[in-house]
Amino acid sequence: MPESRSHCEQKARSKRWLTTAFLIYGVMVGLLGFFIVFPDMKNHGTQGEGAPVQTAAKAVRYEAVIANWSRFRNKDARADAR
Repeated sequence: MPESRSHCEQKARSKRWLTTAFLIYGVMVGLLGFFIVFPDMKNHGTQGEGAPVQTAAKAVRYEAVIANWSRFRNKDARADAR
């Protein structure tokens, strides 16, 4: 005569299967959502052969910031010299 499983064992096994199925479902939905929201993640910020999109504009902007900071430091040094 085969052994019958107790009610608690069957409930625990059923709960384990439900948890596993829910986790698999969650991962699939999460990955699907990620690829829908970020479809071109690997090409973000580049164009053509991988060159950054606004390299020249960024370089000019940073040079302007450096020039402004140098001007500020020169004015500050002249004020301290007085």
